[in-house]
Amino acid sequence: MFDLSEAEGVNESERVLTGLCRKSFLRLWAHTNVFTDEGFKAGRGSAKELCDALVVFGKHVLIFSDKHITFQKDKPLDVAWPRWYRRAVVDSIRQLHGARNWLQRFPGRAFLDAACKRPLPVNVPSTDDVVFHLIAVTRGSTEAAVAFAGGHGRGTFGVDSALAGDAHVKSPFVLGRPMRDKPFAHVFDEVSIELVLSELDTAADFIAYLTERERFLGSSKPHVLAHGEEDLLAAYVQNMDVDEEKHQFLPGGADDEQPDLVMFDQTFYDELEKKEPYIRKKAADKISYSWDTLIDRFISVGDPNLHGTDLMQTTEDLEEGLRLLAGESRFRRRTLAQLLQGALFQIGPGQTIARLGYSGVAGETVYVFLIVPRRPDEAYVVYRRHRIALLHAYCRTAKVVAPLGTTFVGLAFDNPHQGYKGGSEDLFIFSQPEWSQQDLDEVAKMREELKLWGSTMKMSHWNGTEFPQAPAGLEDGHGQLALVMDSPGPRREKTKAEKSKMRREKMKKASQRKNRR
Repeated sequence: MFDLSEAEGVNESERVLTGLCRKSFLRLWAHTNVFTDEGFKAGRGSAKELCDALVVFGKHVLIFSDKHITFQKDKPLDVAWPRWYRRAVVDSIRQLHGARNWLQRFPGRAFLDAACKRPLPVNVPSTDDVVFHLIAVTRGSTEAAVAFAGGHGRGTFGVDSALAGDAHVKSPFVLGRPMRDKPFAHVFDEVSIELVLSELDTAADFIAYLTERERFLGSSKPHVLAHGEEDLLAAYVQNMDVDEEKHQFLPGGADDEQPDLVMFDQTFYDELEKKEPYIRKKAADKISYSWDTLIDRFISVGDPNLHGTDLMQTTEDLEEGLRLLAGESRFRRRTLAQLLQGALFQIGPGQTIARLGYSGVAGETVYVFLIVPRRPDEAYVVYRRHRIALLHAYCRTAKVVAPLGTTFVGLAFDNPHQGYKGGSEDLFIFSQPEWSQQDLDEVAKMREELKLWGSTMKMSHWNGTEFPQAPAGLEDGHGQLALVMDSPGPRREKTKAEKSKMRREKMKKASQRKNRR
């Protein structure tokens, strides 16, 4: 169902960027070497490259330019830096503005191939609420920047939010707003882009960082000075707006008065890496990558290169559902993976478990994890149909036990104590923003008739933080409450073969007891 790009980039720097984007955004939403049909006329001409990488994730569109320009180390710095800056930074930003303007005017004219016959698998939004993020990735300056700093640091650009326009040519290796009269563009060097995308390696986390970074550096106040991007990143990771439950660069709430000047020295990131809570966070996050793997398996099912195109759902429906899974932050993925792995670990042979993950916050996605065993004499296609029907029923009735939920994502799995190789997963999305009393009465009746989420349901609370057991000295991240509810699920009637087998086993045990007497 998904026509996924095979492009890896035409040079080494683009291949690196491709790998980073696909790691954070996964291959359904990240595309390398995107073209437009601007150069075609009456079927003739050649395509024009739109950008080096493009990410379309819901209303967010991320446009990447990647330029590797050799820094002329044999020239005086006051000659080499302006030349490099104009070719690597200014030209990149101009390309980004051109790509943005094109997509605003012609959102349907972006293609995966130079022949312009393969449209993007995910449509560029044409609505007014589309949000563009422009990212210039520059390469070739790191060695010269380290030498300029006397051999210290990582060679990342310094940050001066008051620096604008041509003033950059007199401030080597420091960036502010190269084009203040144009839409904001983020500029990362080859070191900082890897640091940021490695630390914030989900769509939700990276987009949140870009959004807050633009707000923070694009305002007239405060005046921001930073030794390097890594120190901005370290401050962002450690500070939270508790009221809005989001990361920010400075401590305090959204209503706090902004200082006139903020300075980040070069110790922020180095100190963060040494802190025990941060180390514990990284260890705790390891389980979350099973969530990434799960999403990628569903993407593979929608890839016509791997499977047929006889699936029932449209590409738009499937992409929207997968985007809900991929739109979770690294912290939320950790929580969800723990809930799912816990259910798979606790379930016994022949058992059915339905587990619901519910934060109790209005608007957040509610997850239903369903694990169903297959009967020994049951054809797998019959088992699969039963499991999907049961998953639909659980998702529709989840509103009764998760009253603030409006979007329910169901994931169904084989019982891990199966007597066969392989397995499968089912994904079901049920969304209903508005609920009438009649709707609520209907799902309550369905729950009662099917005996779902019954009186034997186990309920427990789980409190999690991004920094587990964080001591004083490091912000504890925002806590998130997951209400975990386990239901054993409805019993299935045993087949004649199963009943006969049970009778034989009872007779055998009775005979053994008699012989022992």
